[in-house]
Amino acid sequence: MSTSSKTPPKAPTQTLGAVLFVCTLNSIRSPMAEGLMKDLIGTDVYVQSCGLEAGELSELMVTVMREKGIDMSGHTSKTLNDLRDTSFDVVIAFTHDAASAVQAVFDDSDTDIETWLTPDPTAGDLNVRAMMDNYRAVRDTISMRILRKFG
Repeated sequence: MSTSSKTPPKAPTQTLGAVLFVCTLNSIRSPMAEGLMKDLIGTDVYVQSCGLEAGELSELMVTVMREKGIDMSGHTSKTLNDLRDTSFDVVIAFTHDAASAVQAVFDDSDTDIETWLTPDPTAGDLNVRAMMDNYRAVRDTISMRILRKFG
């Protein structure tokens, strides 16, 4: 992706703070969002992702992110418990279960908590091609939501 097509970085006075993306296993949706946020918004924001549990990194996620020039192959899965003592300005959950857990952890803070319900791209009895289409749809939906909120 050329730099001319990316959103220009925010000025230092407009630093976005710290954002956390949370899903079930930190293997597809939340790391996808972390990679997209870093690519689209840049370094003026601290971005992390985690799951309710640590899962194995999805190779299909790595593949569809590589299509956008984003290398996620080195991502290490983290849990919400791993990051519970970290301060975040915004926490975005991708499932109902993640939203409930996030509420419990960040309830007493000034953290802005949002739920972006996003389907699991592996749901159903799908062939690889259909699953890849699902992964791309999830990636593109998350990308649009990030740009709408932070871009």
